[in-house]
Amino acid sequence: YGEEGIMHGFNSLMLKDENGDPAPVYSVASGLDYPSSGPEHAFLHDIGRVQYDTVNDEETIDAFFTLSRMEGIIPAIESSHAIAYGMKLARTMHRGAILMNLSGRGDKDMDYILEKFGVRE
Repeated sequence: YGEEGIMHGFNSLMLKDENGDPAPVYSVASGLDYPSSGPEHAFLHDIGRVQYDTVNDEETIDAFFTLSRMEGIIPAIESSHAIAYGMKLARTMHRGAILMNLSGRGDKDMDYILEKFGVRE
């Protein structure tokens, strides 16, 4: 995703507006609302070592509540993006396993989650 550009002194892929400036971005996870990625990520993508995909806020919050309810693990919102994609990927798999690493903790996000999204069963 994105086009080549220079931001904060590094050349990488970035989301640009019609003038070529960094595009406004939004994410439910404040640590993920940045219009660029590091050059290492762009390089790994270019050589085919990684694949990047997206999930929306609704999928992310659903994953947050699903893991919390089913496993008793309250994930950080940032990690909930990975959980959401893992859940999406699992639905396409006939068999196999998905290994996922979670970072952070979600108890710090509970006030925000409940205020913005309410309680889900």
